[in-house]
Amino acid sequence: MTKKSASSKKLTDAQLRAWLKKRPQASQDVPDGSVSGLSLRLGPSAMTWSLRLRVKGEGGVSTRGRQKNGKLHRVTLGEYPEVTLEVAHSWASTYLDQARRGISPVKALEAAATIGGLTVAQLGKVFIDEYAKVRELRALRKYEQAIDVHIAPHLGDILTDRLTREDVRGAMNKAMVKKPRGDGPKDRPRGGKEAARTVVTVLRQMITWAMEEGKIKRESNPASNMEKNLPKKKRGERVLSLEEARDAWRAAGDLGYPFGPVYQLDLLTGNRRSEWGQCRRDYLDFDQALQVIPAASYKSDHVHVMPLVPQAIEILKWVLTYHPRSQGPYIFSGTEGAMPISGWSKAQKRMRDAIYAHTGAFPKPWKPHDIRRTVATRVAEATGEAGDKLVKRVLGHSEQNVTEIYNRYAYVKEMRKVLTQWANELLVTEKMYYVCADSSITAEWYRTPAADRAA
Repeated sequence: MTKKSASSKKLTDAQLRAWLKKRPQASQDVPDGSVSGLSLRLGPSAMTWSLRLRVKGEGGVSTRGRQKNGKLHRVTLGEYPEVTLEVAHSWASTYLDQARRGISPVKALEAAATIGGLTVAQLGKVFIDEYAKVRELRALRKYEQAIDVHIAPHLGDILTDRLTREDVRGAMNKAMVKKPRGDGPKDRPRGGKEAARTVVTVLRQMITWAMEEGKIKRESNPASNMEKNLPKKKRGERVLSLEEARDAWRAAGDLGYPFGPVYQLDLLTGNRRSEWGQCRRDYLDFDQALQVIPAASYKSDHVHVMPLVPQAIEILKWVLTYHPRSQGPYIFSGTEGAMPISGWSKAQKRMRDAIYAHTGAFPKPWKPHDIRRTVATRVAEATGEAGDKLVKRVLGHSEQNVTEIYNRYAYVKEMRKVLTQWANELLVTEKMYYVCADSSITAEWYRTPAADRAA
């Protein structure tokens, strides 16, 4: 909360330079005793001049025919040191004189500041409506959350043409602060390094787009290269050992629907968690044992074809038999198929506890995406250097040339072979827990050693 200072002393350049070197922890308004209504808002990330004034005549006319002053306006003049003390005094005196003569400086000032007078909050709405939605970006929800949660609350009232790097830095630092989950059913933890990284990325894209479209007049983007001020993004390197992967499979069998099958399908295919968590029934082709994800739903904007090993087919048949959807198309859902599953952080805690129940020790931390890296590693080990292209196919990273666009099913036979080898290695031990083991559908295939199955 902003604190108001009781001081009314005339501000000096020496005092301003001292505040610039050592910012206060909490924001406060310091009035300048030399010009009525002029004040400097001191904050941990910026020092902003503002002027409070009333325009004569905006309040109408009294019964005696005198013009009444209107409502109190607060006009932002800019940031120190870009706007010096001398310039702030000059502008404030000019605007106060205009207001006393019945001329409102507010509209003229806003119009001069930017072509359309777009604040950051207004630009955010235009950016979503005219860019993100028009392009049908899959990251639309991510953009909206970054704007609604972090950008608009901290920068929304600032005119985009007056946005400074210090403003961006302040919003970025605020987004870095982690906030715990609230009491509401839809409240989630907020903030952190990745949240700050997203804020900078979205803000930079917003401003770059607005500059190119001529919606604002800026020569530079204040969010450019701001990521260098964030902690370096750590590259994921966690690969589960074979025994850890088997522990995860066993534990997934105890989680039950919907997360248990998704974890096991991820272990069998190397898919991203969302590619099973958001899978629809029409993505599955049981006749050819394939999962075909359309380009509009795939991260790399191309059709992704994933061969399904027998274990994956059995899991999916069990899910569709014992968990039919009545409200929507999603196979894995807590809302009868209307919406895909959510709540991965809770599911991961349940996974950890289930592994502990089987092994007697908590596992070394890993994330669902580490399963994908693990499968890729096992495929690479099985195929050697010549299998790089096959690994890319499994992960959906393949380059999309014209031939490959038409040849959607390329390498399916080879992918199926290597994924079958991996499945047999994963489930080689006896009594492997299977997600449908407690149903009337038997799981003897999974409980039999691979050597016996081959015989």
